[in-house]
Amino acid sequence: MVIEFSMSIRKVNTIIFALPCVLLLFLFSWFGHNSLIDTTQDLPLFSVNKALAQETSWSNYTTDDSTLSIAYPTNWKIIEDKKNDENQTNDIIVFLSPKESPEDPFQENIVVNILIPKNNFTINESINTQDIVQKLVDQNQGFRFDDISTIYIDSINKTADSITYSFENAGFLFKTKQIFLTINNNIYIFSLLAEQKEFDKYTSIFDKMLMSIHLSI
Repeated sequence: MVIEFSMSIRKVNTIIFALPCVLLLFLFSWFGHNSLIDTTQDLPLFSVNKALAQETSWSNYTTDDSTLSIAYPTNWKIIEDKKNDENQTNDIIVFLSPKESPEDPFQENIVVNILIPKNNFTINESINTQDIVQKLVDQNQGFRFDDISTIYIDSINKTADSITYSFENAGFLFKTKQIFLTINNNIYIFSLLAEQKEFDKYTSIFDKMLMSIHLSI
């Protein structure tokens, strides 16, 4: 892993990559199949819990090819990884929050996954979210599904599918929110991973980052 922490912290932070990658592999296996289950009506994206986001200093991140830019908290660390195989490329950008104290065992994080198919693979514009949820149930202890909804992202004038769920891993109780967006045969997954007790605080950061997205594709 590219994250250089103690062994215990490294074990926990592998979840940063594991969750989105499980979803990406599963989504890729479903290209061209199934349709999205019914969702709730479009929901406003920005959380009512805005205090932390308003107090945060923001910077801008842009990918090397300038196809995606997004605002992020200035004091967060950025870790980049790229996976490339015969069928797809997967760019992974991790925004890692600072420790809240020297004893903080887990650093909340926001991950952007960009999956680009190769060799003329195509995907359906819709994703079978119900099957994704079942995959997560099978692979995580204490899994609790919280929400499926459709959201609207003003900055790119697009709707996206959202799921929120809780689970246990490495002795921690986690909650995550993931946004799925497909544009021009590319899949974008935006993921917030936080301890359950910290989730509401970091949701405002996650929402503001989503509101700032710009795509040039």
